[in-house]
Amino acid sequence: MSALWGTQTPRTRALLIFAALVTTTALVTTTLTGCEYSDADEGPPPASAQASAEPRSFADNVDEVARLLEVPPTGPGMPSQAEPGGELSTDLAPGDYKVRSACAGDHGAKVTIVKGGGLPETSPFTCDTKLERFVRHTGGPITISVVPATGSPAAAGVTLEPNDDPRASALEDMGEWSSQQLKPDLPGQSVGYTSSNAGYGMSAEPGNYELHFTCEGPLEAELSVSTWAGAEVLKPVQVPCNGDVFKAQVQLATEGADFRMNPGSGTEGRYAFRLVPFP
Repeated sequence: MSALWGTQTPRTRALLIFAALVTTTALVTTTLTGCEYSDADEGPPPASAQASAEPRSFADNVDEVARLLEVPPTGPGMPSQAEPGGELSTDLAPGDYKVRSACAGDHGAKVTIVKGGGLPETSPFTCDTKLERFVRHTGGPITISVVPATGSPAAAGVTLEPNDDPRASALEDMGEWSSQQLKPDLPGQSVGYTSSNAGYGMSAEPGNYELHFTCEGPLEAELSVSTWAGAEVLKPVQVPCNGDVFKAQVQLATEGADFRMNPGSGTEGRYAFRLVPFP
């Protein structure tokens, strides 16, 4: 037997018993530390943990729409208790206008514009964004309405004001000019127009097409076409900008077409083009 355990005095036995008690206590403490206990007297969890936040009321949604459109909650085109969507009906002078719309308390809404006795023009949008739409009107009656997808307590409103973006007016001018140059519309056509010499990318499926191109401004423009992948479709060709429509048969081996125009003299021009499926 070793010297440590060979002789046990009363003091030694007392120390050993104390050490055993300390060790046992430490083991118990370690075991209890790894467990979790609940107190039945702690009470219920906070109300916020019991249920999600209450949905906004109709009045709250109206206020949110008014904030987004920067108009009074009771202004023209705003919703009411009778109708969760707003409406504007008025007579307009000829000109360019901007329609703005917003909704709240729903996933989306749709705006419908009717000019005189024309067909409705509908634009859907989501309530996480504000819709802004350019409108060119020849004058006379116009009705603009917006309807939230699921109705009250959701709300949606609409405003109408003169257009303050000259770029939008210029783009509309280009569209009207292009539609006059490339007439009549043809089945399956893909149409584009631009005033940029840097080029224009058009979405088109692989296949055979007849290319129609016209330009205005410079005396002539160099035109070339390639696929989005960079393959040459039409070698550079000089096209007179005299109102005639240049035509050529082209083949897209892969998706998309990139148009490049170079007026040479630097004269600013505008260009209209389309791809028409060719047998």
